[in-house]
Amino acid sequence: MDERYRWNILVLTYISMLAFAFVFQAIPPILSLIIQELHISHTQAGLLMGLFALPGIFLSIPGGILFDLYGTRKIAVFCFILMIIGTIIVIFGGTFLLLAIGRIISGVGALILAIGLPQFLSQWFKGKELGIAMGIYNTAMPLGTIISFTTLGWLGKNLGWQASVSVSGILTFIALIVFLLFYKPVPAIIGKPFSEKRVGLGNFKEAGISIWLVGIAWMWFNASIISFTTFGPDFFIADKGFSIEFAGFLASFVMWGSLIFSPVVGYLIDKIGFKEVLIAMGGLALGVLMFFIPYATTLLIFLMALIGVSVALVPAPVFSLPSDLMKPQNLGFGFGVISTCLSIGMVVGPYLIGLIRDWTGSYNMSFGVMAGFALCVTITMLILRSPAFSKR
Repeated sequence: MDERYRWNILVLTYISMLAFAFVFQAIPPILSLIIQELHISHTQAGLLMGLFALPGIFLSIPGGILFDLYGTRKIAVFCFILMIIGTIIVIFGGTFLLLAIGRIISGVGALILAIGLPQFLSQWFKGKELGIAMGIYNTAMPLGTIISFTTLGWLGKNLGWQASVSVSGILTFIALIVFLLFYKPVPAIIGKPFSEKRVGLGNFKEAGISIWLVGIAWMWFNASIISFTTFGPDFFIADKGFSIEFAGFLASFVMWGSLIFSPVVGYLIDKIGFKEVLIAMGGLALGVLMFFIPYATTLLIFLMALIGVSVALVPAPVFSLPSDLMKPQNLGFGFGVISTCLSIGMVVGPYLIGLIRDWTGSYNMSFGVMAGFALCVTITMLILRSPAFSKR
């Protein structure tokens, strides 16, 4: 019974990650509306995405340790509450400052929650079918993004951007209720809860450089892909002349590949491994394809579909690698490292891309920088696969 319940836990973590996706991606589909109404620059618009991740730079590793020490339930509930409070501030905030404060508060909860969810899932699956579980889990972010991009733009256009943000708050509240109703701690038959062993600064020494390289690759990947999901809809509206609805739909293509192929990638890494190779291939393909977006015309939809496939190669291997590199009692720290690097990418990427857009007046150079971010994923994985790190 206990082992079968792990699939219920997968559903629980999936719904929780959907809430994360909606809170995070509530802004890009309506970014053009916010820019027009609040008269903010593209740099400030990028900050609305980056500030969401800013707390994660400083809190991710401590947050991972908190999950190790006090368990998932207490910390996760606190994170949900912060996400709801931050969303409410954004809804009723009529200035850039209030929106920024709301995004920071939401980000504190969301980024810490994003550490605990895969850690909790790893505990329940304990290596058994972990790849396929992570593959399914990692479709939550693309699914949430697709739904956000294809619905919130239309909703914001007709009811105001505040209505779109309200949807993310309602879904987060629903996720909190589901979590409270169906949460169950890891039973002893599967594995001891990680909180039974105290952890701390010694984790830095035990972790080694390999987990940091995985985190750095994840940082580059998200600097590229989050920059695109932030400014993609605005690019399609301003530079390509598409409607807000079609721009959101087209930008969502980047996530369709992950939604469809992430479980397949998870199955592959369970069967054949080669996690670093898959990540490197995804980064290389994403970099090459991203470079050509500003110049594509009739093949734009096909190009976006290929980007979606390349994006699918990265998340499941990244989230499966910590269990290969870390001791079980230190997994929270490992996911904290990954989340810290994720946060850096999410802060720096959109801010830099928005700054370049304001500086140059077009998105051409911005897409070149996004492509460079993606290629750095491949370089980082080649370093991890080098003889110096081949023995883990």
